Amino acid sequence: MSDNSDALRGTLDILYKNLKTGLIGAGVAAVSASVLLYYQNDDVIVFIWLILMLLSLLLRGYDLCRWNKLELEKDKYHPIVLKRYSALTLGTALLWCVFGLYFSTGADSNQMVIVFSALAAVNAGVTNSMSSSKSLIISYITLTLLPFGLWSFYQGGEQKLFGFLGVTFTALLSFSARNSYIFTLQSIRLRREHQHLLVNLETEVKLRTKELLHLSNTEPLTGLYNRSRFIELTSELIKLSQINGLKLAFVIVDLVDLKSINDSLGHEVGDEYIRATANRLREIIQEPAICCRWGGDEFLIAIPIIDSALADFVKNLQQSTIRPLLLQGNVLKIKNNIGVSIYPDHSQKISELIIMADLALYDDIEKCGKQLFTIYNRKIGERYQRKSMLRSRLEHAIEKKELRLVFQPIVHQKDVKKSYYEVLLRWNLNGEAIPPDEFIPLAEQSDLINSIGHWVFEQSCLVIWQSLQRNQPIELAVNVSAVQFQQEEFVGELLKLVDKHHIPRNLLQIEITESIFTANKNVLIDKTKQLRYAGIAISIDDFGTGYSSLSVINELHLNKVKIDKAFIEKIEHGGMPVLHAIASMSQSMGWEVVAEGVETSAQVEILRNMGIQYLQGYYFSKPVEYSSLFPKL
Repeated sequence: MSDNSDALRGTLDILYKNLKTGLIGAGVAAVSASVLLYYQNDDVIVFIWLILMLLSLLLRGYDLCRWNKLELEKDKYHPIVLKRYSALTLGTALLWCVFGLYFSTGADSNQMVIVFSALAAVNAGVTNSMSSSKSLIISYITLTLLPFGLWSFYQGGEQKLFGFLGVTFTALLSFSARNSYIFTLQSIRLRREHQHLLVNLETEVKLRTKELLHLSNTEPLTGLYNRSRFIELTSELIKLSQINGLKLAFVIVDLVDLKSINDSLGHEVGDEYIRATANRLREIIQEPAICCRWGGDEFLIAIPIIDSALADFVKNLQQSTIRPLLLQGNVLKIKNNIGVSIYPDHSQKISELIIMADLALYDDIEKCGKQLFTIYNRKIGERYQRKSMLRSRLEHAIEKKELRLVFQPIVHQKDVKKSYYEVLLRWNLNGEAIPPDEFIPLAEQSDLINSIGHWVFEQSCLVIWQSLQRNQPIELAVNVSAVQFQQEEFVGELLKLVDKHHIPRNLLQIEITESIFTANKNVLIDKTKQLRYAGIAISIDDFGTGYSSLSVINELHLNKVKIDKAFIEKIEHGGMPVLHAIASMSQSMGWEVVAEGVETSAQVEILRNMGIQYLQGYYFSKPVEYSSLFPKL
């Protein structure tokens, strides 16, 4: 309903509600005034006027009855009803106007009092009864009182006083009528708002409840389902899949390297990328399949499907989500990894199926080949359980004395006195030798690498100290994890250990892998500079296989580079150009070169002829225990 309709409704309600009282008051005033005037001047015309007035009041009473009987609001609150009411009311006002003019002409003081009192009483009554219509009430007051006042002024004499009263009352009552109208208008507005609230309360509650339900079920950034709602709907999907003889696939999509967008362009752009990906998923995923944002850069889909259609669905999913996006002037394209688990093949529990899809996602993605996704299998589960077990046991490996150091010689091809040992870490768990390439990544992922790395350095310092006590000093090279090296306190802690055990710093060197080059360039240069100035030699391990940049290497304070064994294995099968390049570059930069993985005499001969200073490999010795370090005197 419009504001005009509401206003008309309020106006008519008040007018007709007060009409009965107003008619009775007007009738009493008309009869009383007519009788009093008749006794004053015996003029029968007063009764003719009274009859006309009573007929007018009866006509208005009939209009009231007719209005009360109307049932349809469109008829009851039609503009023509207000026009009819106004016409009848002004007709009554016209009769009062005639009353004032006729009976005040040549009247004495008593008659003037009767006429003025009747007009004042009637107008005082309508001030409240017709307060919902300002124009009507002011018109009524003006029509009944003002002509009387002006006519009385014109007649002069004693009547001039009544003329003044008539004009004054017209102004006062009009002003009072205006105030009554303002108050009534506010009342109508408040009542209209109250009625609107009551009428629409249920609708408002439903809409608000729906809005709150939507907010509680969706993730704010993308508008996709949140985790809790996804799990609720998945229970229904399982039942639907069972009815239709389908399986239910849980598909996790991980946006690879989204962090690089956040870091380089800001989280605002990263959020836009996530929203755009969510919109693409909406285009692909049709009901009854559902999708949610499972994590920061992960989406989870549950879709009823048959085995033969799964590969096509995932392929379409991946192709759609890796298409380039233009965001804030940047063309962005990042890859994604996908992991899948299937109900009921892998489990009948939703929570387990989601975990399994996540495990498949983070399993060795390169093994999935052209499938572009990894489906969970028993081996993935076994690998996860093993990793969990090893990660848990690794926390206590030091205190349970399960870790130990072994030492592999690095032989100087011309000067035996310059030979030294590489320190290698071994873990024996319940009689099983856990390979370093299995437990070191676990240590890095779980932040155990710092405590383990500290232990390795301290044990290495003890070995050097013991060698000094035997007058058989040995030099050790210790591998440093990229995670450990990037710790702010790494250099300071290392130097404290060396000084604590009172060993010459030139007997300890560290080996860093090329993965360290992903760190901040300035921090990397600063740390190698500190170590070099402290007298600790630095080698780059597995040189040529990682991420090293020649522009960065040129600024590092290095002593040696270690050629990865992968190049040594190819030395007799076309690998010479690479070795010559590394050797030539190292010589020009003043580095010594170590060749790893030397296993044959032919390799030894070639490397010696190339001028490689240090050789390491099974040809010379496998890693040995501490007890084999010192020859018996």
